[in-house]
Amino acid sequence: MMANILKEPTGNFNPTRPLTRDIEIIEKLKERWFQCTHCDAESQSFKAFEFCKQKRHEVITVYRPAELSQKQIEEQKIFKNDDHDLVAELIKKEKHFLTLRETDDIWYYNDEEGIYKPYGNTIIEDQCQRLIHRCKNQATREVIGTIKRDNTRIDSSELFDSKIICALDGILESDFTIKSHSPEYMVYSKLPFNLKPKYVNLKLWNHILTIIDVRDINLIMELIWICVSWTNPFKKMFIFKGIQDTQKTALANIITWIIGKKNVSTQKPETFLEKGSRFATSHFIGKRMNIAGEIGNFTEQWLENQKALVGGEEQNTETKFSNAERIFNPEHFVFLYTTNSLGEIYSKINDNSVITRFQFIIFRNQLLESKKNGQWFNSFFKDDEDKQTAIDTLVMIIINYIKVQQLGKIPKTKWSNIEDTKKILHEQMPIEDKYFAEKRIFYKPGSKISFAEIKEDFESYIKKDIKPQELGIILKKNGLKSNSSSGVVYYKEYTLKKKESKGDKAVNDY
Repeated sequence: MMANILKEPTGNFNPTRPLTRDIEIIEKLKERWFQCTHCDAESQSFKAFEFCKQKRHEVITVYRPAELSQKQIEEQKIFKNDDHDLVAELIKKEKHFLTLRETDDIWYYNDEEGIYKPYGNTIIEDQCQRLIHRCKNQATREVIGTIKRDNTRIDSSELFDSKIICALDGILESDFTIKSHSPEYMVYSKLPFNLKPKYVNLKLWNHILTIIDVRDINLIMELIWICVSWTNPFKKMFIFKGIQDTQKTALANIITWIIGKKNVSTQKPETFLEKGSRFATSHFIGKRMNIAGEIGNFTEQWLENQKALVGGEEQNTETKFSNAERIFNPEHFVFLYTTNSLGEIYSKINDNSVITRFQFIIFRNQLLESKKNGQWFNSFFKDDEDKQTAIDTLVMIIINYIKVQQLGKIPKTKWSNIEDTKKILHEQMPIEDKYFAEKRIFYKPGSKISFAEIKEDFESYIKKDIKPQELGIILKKNGLKSNSSSGVVYYKEYTLKKKESKGDKAVNDY
């Protein structure tokens, strides 16, 4: 058939005529047909008219417009280099494109994945090569430029900061209805869960209830929803606090499975809490959460900087090797710390505006030695489908929880207030620090107390023996300076709480 397809000029192109899916072109393809004037028979094969020739019928040749498929158009390369506007129109009918105003980069919509992807210019270049006869670079540039200018430009924030919830099987609207993937939803990634589970699998949900105090399950659901919805309106940072082997990391991993590893950063605090780096928050662009470890070594300045990151305003930042300015919005991000110890945080937090940003979740259920397994999930799930349906079911429960909460059918989540947080901080302090926090020893002008008295009281409080040298270091760290007289170590201007409660006002002579 291809040998029978010819090209003939059809006259002048009418620019006022609307373009159809077949694309009107100056040189339209024609097909040759044979027709018998006597019996009105027609065919593209002249051999079909053997009978007509025997009867001396007149057989004429006619040309008709070819009905070409998209594949045939591409194979024939029917466009010339000057037809860049027509080529651009045809390519846009097949693909959706976005041009980022700040960088001029082109993104294209991938129909199979249901998201926008970068390097749209390469897609256009490939199409030009297929459609244009002896395609030149200038023609390709013209096509790309035409597509860029044809209502495709958007601000990069419309794509990168979109809060549309795009899952594996669809889009979750703000009213919790589920829609199919579509180019109208400007998203560039999917969250790795389904909005409609293949079947209900409560395995992960039940496992979480064994890790935490069931009274904290609402807080865990809120944390996961913050990550899914990409919004942190309460301006909270979360701290998983518990002794070793209480599965803090396991729960952090479960949250990572839900939102996807590529949406989680793992920057150490010093990389974004130290002063002087203009790239400090650039690590969080495009991410939903940062997971870090111990916070016991936080300085007062770090705490203040962390507060600013959680509850502050939008910040301008830029990524390395790029001059494009990006915005870090704390309301679209959450910080999560997993820690065995709070260190000296209690004594360093002296501002209620800092305390109000903390949401502690205490892990008290320590694993038995026989059940410790760093690769627990390998035996926990039967296969990939078992894991996926468990994740999907967990997300479904959380979405339903948030939905009925917003409808006012259940109470709003109760967050820790300042007093609650202070109480938690005090409970989780090392017992040695509690001794000083409770002012068992305190400053009193004119008083004097011996090291031996302090040691006796200290051991009574912590319920264990302590070496003199170790206690001396602790006392010095808490600001007590020793003196000595006749071999007796004492501390001037200090007294014990128990002595005051007994009414002992005397000043001892050493």
